[in-house]
Amino acid sequence: MTLFGRSPRGKGHWHPDPSDPERTLRDLLDHPEIPAVILSGPAGSGKTTLTAKFLVEVMVRGGQVAVTAPTHKALRVLRESLRSSGSGATFATLHSLLGLRLSEKEDGTYDLAPGASPDLSLFDWIVVDECSLVGPELLETLERQKKRSRILFVGDPHQLPPVSAALLDTPPVFALPLPRIALTRIHRQDKDHPLHTLTRRILEWDPARGRPTLRDLLGEWEGSLGDLDLLPSSREALFRIGGKDQDILLWSRRIETQGDNLRILAYTNRQVERYNRLLFKSHYGDCPTPFAPNERVLVNETTGIRSMAGELTGVVAAGEEVTVLEIFPERHPDYPEIPAFRVYLEDDSGEEFSFLVPEDSSSHQAEVDRIFREVRRIREEKGLLAKQESAQMSRAAWKLKRAFAPLRHSYATTVFKAQGSTFDSVIVDWRDMTYFRDDRTFLRGLYVACTRPRHQLLLAGAIL
Repeated sequence: MTLFGRSPRGKGHWHPDPSDPERTLRDLLDHPEIPAVILSGPAGSGKTTLTAKFLVEVMVRGGQVAVTAPTHKALRVLRESLRSSGSGATFATLHSLLGLRLSEKEDGTYDLAPGASPDLSLFDWIVVDECSLVGPELLETLERQKKRSRILFVGDPHQLPPVSAALLDTPPVFALPLPRIALTRIHRQDKDHPLHTLTRRILEWDPARGRPTLRDLLGEWEGSLGDLDLLPSSREALFRIGGKDQDILLWSRRIETQGDNLRILAYTNRQVERYNRLLFKSHYGDCPTPFAPNERVLVNETTGIRSMAGELTGVVAAGEEVTVLEIFPERHPDYPEIPAFRVYLEDDSGEEFSFLVPEDSSSHQAEVDRIFREVRRIREEKGLLAKQESAQMSRAAWKLKRAFAPLRHSYATTVFKAQGSTFDSVIVDWRDMTYFRDDRTFLRGLYVACTRPRHQLLLAGAIL
């Protein structure tokens, strides 16, 4: 990949100094010949702190900055982290900054389509956080539109590549021929901390050796691997627990008594959905509604908020967590045969809104998928009638899909969707992680999972 060109070389040229990354970034401002640079480092290495200091320096010098990330969730986390230092910056998702919108395709998938034509020349610098999630198409669009703007890519080279580049060994950004400021020291924990030890050894493991066991990774380390009789107040950082449902439930309750926020991480959507059902039933018993008041839930896809007249009044971003206020039975006027509920919600800013959700979201999604499969089958036939029929069915499928909001429980999520998030405590389903397609990707997924917790990591069903 040759995007963003190669940085010029010569006497007096700027070059990264690994011993002083803060000064290196500051000096970069005096070298306009450098069009783009990468600030890389593992989780907890101080990337956000350095980015904040860089933003302050740019704005003190009168520069204009756009701060972006590929997802709404990552942007929200970044905005909160840069609340004071980034107050004068423009915040937008990368898609929005580039004037792109998601276009619904006839076969049920999405495509990126040009919308507005933004003027990026307004910005001296564009900071792209969580750049490991940026695919090749977005990189090419950014290269075409950046004009005079300089780019600071910020990310973790050890994370999973974006879905659009899933077959690559490394996220596309890190294949660019750009100078890199590489942070290597993890500050989130002390170097002797068990989570630090585990993270370092995952990164050092050679995938040619196959998939490691827990003993392979921890070796001679003699820290506690956990015990179901150990009191949660001990705040041990690393546990190996059983992989049965009762083990997950027991530890979930213990962690909740500590007041920590917990997330269960797995690889497959099937296992995530199973854990969400299990934890929901544990909390609310045989609840007659799909969600319950006071429950924290997840908006799985960007979803429009509509008035009673059907007018679009706002948008809730994909990945946003909201709180259920009330829930009542209500049928959709166009689909009265589908049992559904009106869910009243509140976001973290205090804004209230409501969505219609189906009683059985799995059956609803299965019906949408069935219609789109039929669309694809018909499209393979030739002729005007086949084209007209497939277009009509596609419109029907999209209407059915949009009629109900993609609300999900938030007890568990996939490792991929957890990238960029941090939780107090994390339970990782080790066995489900083995479904990663190859050893290298397994190690990346394990690294992502094991770097999400601030305090406690529980490895469920881990092989010794």
